[in-house]
Amino acid sequence: ADRYGFVMRPRAGGLRMGTLYVVATPIGNLGDISIRASEVIKSVPVVVAEDTRVARRLITYLEASPRLLSFHRHSRESTLERIVALLAESDVALVSDAGTPGVNDPGAELVSRAAAAGVSVTALPGPSAIIAALSVSGFNFNEFMSFGYLPASNSKRRRRIAEIADCRTVAVCFEAPHRVVKALSDMAEVMPCRRIVVCRELTKMHEEIWRGTVADAMSHFVSPRGEFVIVVAPADSAEPESRSHSGEEILTVADSLRRDGMSTRALASVVAERLGLSKREVYQALIKRE
Repeated sequence: ADRYGFVMRPRAGGLRMGTLYVVATPIGNLGDISIRASEVIKSVPVVVAEDTRVARRLITYLEASPRLLSFHRHSRESTLERIVALLAESDVALVSDAGTPGVNDPGAELVSRAAAAGVSVTALPGPSAIIAALSVSGFNFNEFMSFGYLPASNSKRRRRIAEIADCRTVAVCFEAPHRVVKALSDMAEVMPCRRIVVCRELTKMHEEIWRGTVADAMSHFVSPRGEFVIVVAPADSAEPESRSHSGEEILTVADSLRRDGMSTRALASVVAERLGLSKREVYQALIKRE
């Protein structure tokens, strides 16, 4: 076994095959690096990083001196083959820019290729923006859905948000500061009253955990800065029993909330949120009028 307790399998000729260590790194505060992750990064001859400039800051902080190799979504096949070849001879640590490799970054491709080549792959768990945001959300859940980064395209983003609005479990997504206002605006189109928790700059000096409805978030995040994780409460699967509205009232509210380009299904979601009705009931009322 090596110094970390992992059994190294010998290859032909009795030589030891390397191990690919999948190392979770801090999402902001460098002090969140684990002792075990620190020891691995200090001991391996090679660290594979999505962005070597980002990894260099962590390596300098740890006073380590491994060789850095870049591997990202635009890397050539030859780069992937080179790293797998290195693993036949030595240990390699895989790190992402922040958080756990293979989660919303290209590390999964290297892990898959290394495993197929017979290389031992082991995880060094640690920081995760998804788990951190969920842990402070205050939502009760046994399962959740991660939607990754919302699409940059307006139409694709709206379709993704429609999926989030229909999600029966807690949903988590990422957004960049220059697009978060548009994302919140699109959310307000279909679920203005839905509770969300917006986590900005998690673990960093200017960390902010904001709680409220989507509509309230629109007025709070006017000129946002930093990286965002948005946690969305699940769609209410229970049919309301204490509220009833006539078809005429549904149509009146729908007319006041309709916006150019809004689909009937999206409008039904907004009206249902506003009146506390099921989306099916509202949708059927809108369809009858059409």
